[in-house]
Order: sequence, then C-alpha cells, then structure tokens
Amino acid sequence: MVQFRQLETFISIVDAGTLTAAARRLYKTQGAVSQDLRLLENGLGVQLLDRTGQRVKLTAAGSALLPIARRVMSDIADAMFEMECIRTGESPVIRLTCLPSLGPRLCTLMADYTHTHPGTRWSLFTSLRGAMIAGLREDQFDLAICEGYADDGIVNTPLLRETLHLVLPHNHPLVEQAPLRPADLRDVPYVGLHRRLGALLEAQRFFSAGEAYPTPVAEVDTTQLVAELVTRLGGYGFIPDSAIPKDGFALTTVPTDPPLTRQISIARSANRSIPPSVEMFIDYLIAAWSSDSQ
Repeated sequence: MVQFRQLETFISIVDAGTLTAAARRLYKTQGAVSQDLRLLENGLGVQLLDRTGQRVKLTAAGSALLPIARRVMSDIADAMFEMECIRTGESPVIRLTCLPSLGPRLCTLMADYTHTHPGTRWSLFTSLRGAMIAGLREDQFDLAICEGYADDGIVNTPLLRETLHLVLPHNHPLVEQAPLRPADLRDVPYVGLHRRLGALLEAQRFFSAGEAYPTPVAEVDTTQLVAELVTRLGGYGFIPDSAIPKDGFALTTVPTDPPLTRQISIARSANRSIPPSVEMFIDYLIAAWSSDSQ
C-alpha cells in the first residue's frame, strides 16, 4: 500500500536531484530515503526514477506520478490545516489576489462577509494578471480576481463584464469626434499597460480592427500611471471602469467603435482542491457581484 511518507520522499528526491540531497532535506539517512523509494516503486509495480547517473531522472511512470503526488500532498496539507482550525476554533486564511482597480470593491465584500462569518481571516495582494496566474500555479493564492483569459491549469468562473474606457485629456480635439476608431488615433501617442503582464488584451483586439497594434510611447504597470502619462503627453490610453474615480478625474472618457469590455473572472488552480471556506466565499462573491449589476 502506498503511504504518504513515500510520496513525500519521492517528491523530495525529484526536487533535490539526488538521494543524498533529499535525505538532508528530510532529515533522514540515505538508506531510509532509498527504502521509501523502493517500497513506493514495489507498491506501484513500476520504476519511477532512473538512478544510473549523478542526478536522478524521471521515468515515464515517474513523470505521470509527480503532479498527482504533489496534488495529493497539497490536499493532505490543506485537510490537516482545516482540521487544526476546527480543533482550535481558528478560521483558516483565505488567500486572495486581485487587480488594483478591483481592490476597494473586494475589500468591501470581504468586510461584509466577515460580518456574517466571524473569525474569517484574509490575505490580499494586488497585482496584474501575469503575476497572479504565476502565484496560483505556485500555490501562493487560493483565488485571483482578474481578466478571464484561457490558461493551462487554470479554472475561470465568470464574475462580471466591465467597460474599458478610452481616455483623453479634456481639451483634446478628438473628444468631440466620438466614437473613435483605431484609424482616428493613428497620430496620437499611445500609453499602454505592459503586454507581458497579460493586461488589457481587449485593447489589442480593438486595434486589430485597424491596421496594427500601435507602438506605445510608454508601457507601464498601473492604470494610475497610464492616466498620469496620458495627461502629460496629450495622448490616450485605456482604463477600466473600476479604476476611474467618481469625482475629479483629470481625463475624459470617450466611446469607441467597437465598444470595449473585459471579462473579469474568479481564477483558481485546476491542480489543487479548494477548501470549503474558499468554496463558500466563491459562492458569496458571485451572488454579491451579480446583485451589483442588477
């Protein structure tokens, strides 16, 4: 019968590269590590590692088992943590990350949820999408509230569809020519969010209706910097509705043809189970944001 200890040893050997290094990580003798691996391979009836070189190499069977073993060990750790929280009466931490513009609304919902679920604890970081997806894959977060693009190993649950506004300085001559098309903006400096961060793919789709994606005069990592540079350069950019202040905005929002929206989703890793506390919060988020849009 396969034991959890054997899976832990197998993962440690792969990560460390040698049985000796794995033994140091696990505070075991090399003989104990070798025995765990041998018992695991005998129990499964397959060879998992090629140990003929200086460093171990995964066999086909080992490559198939590794992601499953990691998922099993992650689920066990989650279960033990949940049980410890129940035993001590302490609520688990719900680890969230979201786009900066959605942070204030998410904080309001977190506070409302805490009132009905006393003791809930939170961890919240804001970032752009690329960093959030990497964090989900590395098990740094339970959920990410971000653009709902397709990614391997990521499950997206639709949350809302948000308008993207083209913004110009108040006195820009194109303000009076709305709705604006890509060709109208050909000679206007463009300030964009970094494409390598997976931000505002919809802007690229907007430009696909014209000749080509323009070369930005600047690429930045926050919508606040987009607004600042658009103001100072007399250019244009795209800012989501949630990032536009209700009062005192220094730019003018201008309709586009075609109109621009983006899908915001709840993203999570497909390779690990969601704790019950996180499942409950997902249901709450969907219901709360749905009521906002009605």
